[in-house]
Amino acid sequence: MNYYCYIFFIPMVVLTNMLMFILPSWFSMWMVMEINMISFISLIIFDKNIKKESFMNYFLIQTINSYIFLMMSLMLEYNISNDIMFMLMNFSMINKLGLPPFYFWYLKIMGNMNWINIFLMSTMQKIIPMIIISNLLNYKFSVPFNLIIMLISSMYSSIKGLSQSNLKLIFCYSSIIQISWMIIMLIFSEMMSISYFIIYFIISLSLCLIFNNYNMNNMIDMQMMKFNNIITYYMMNFSIFSLASIPPFLGFMMKLIAIKELSNLLSMTTLIIMIISSLISMFFYLRMLFLNIMINAFSKKINYKFINYNNFYNYKIMTMLWMMMVMLMLMELI
Repeated sequence: MNYYCYIFFIPMVVLTNMLMFILPSWFSMWMVMEINMISFISLIIFDKNIKKESFMNYFLIQTINSYIFLMMSLMLEYNISNDIMFMLMNFSMINKLGLPPFYFWYLKIMGNMNWINIFLMSTMQKIIPMIIISNLLNYKFSVPFNLIIMLISSMYSSIKGLSQSNLKLIFCYSSIIQISWMIIMLIFSEMMSISYFIIYFIISLSLCLIFNNYNMNNMIDMQMMKFNNIITYYMMNFSIFSLASIPPFLGFMMKLIAIKELSNLLSMTTLIIMIISSLISMFFYLRMLFLNIMINAFSKKINYKFINYNNFYNYKIMTMLWMMMVMLMLMELI
């Protein structure tokens, strides 16, 4: 794979995401959204894993939703059925995020990309639609509509993730669940949603770097790492525990803050649905590690001297992940 394309296009993706925070009009948001889409397509074109029709599908779906957004924003200038226009703009952003019921294209594309592009797709590419949804939350229909859609998305994705053995599809369903939580928090507090996003960003980065370095695609591939680098193997396990929101890891802090803040803002029924979806998703995260943990003692008795991998991994990200566990301890003290 040609990694030089990342040197130019990743700054473009980051810059367009940052520009969205200061843009004053719908039209300017649409322009930056198109630049962001072209920059990301330029990245996935160089991905040797992806098929040509996959990034054409991505281009067509993103373009259709962008033009729906543009048409509705232009029609708002003439005061034509404002509620319907805002509803369609919201639908187009939900489709861009790849949330149910508009998620089949998302599964297809995520299953054919490398891990670096999967990481960008599940984190950086979510920022622009979330900012636009945040701007649409000022209108009366938007809060109950988005709340219902996000609850359904988190519950549906957690159930669908139970039957998956492909790590890329598991990570895809995981990103849908986490984005649903972020948008629910976005309804009530932007800073809380940003904090949740930053923690998810760090955990996803550490996992995707490991999966990319060791070329893991299925759950069975994960058990082979312990024969190569036992430290990285345990670091990967701890990152998955963190993503599953198991205390005392960093991922538990993002769920703890969310539930603590939302308990005063949402009904008990809504909170119970969110917690149940989180527990179901926790099961398929732990299923990824169950086989590794169960055969760990037995595997040490086998001679694996012919297994050879590249013993290279940058531990800085994993060290940062561990150091940020201190934040959880400090929060408990406060």
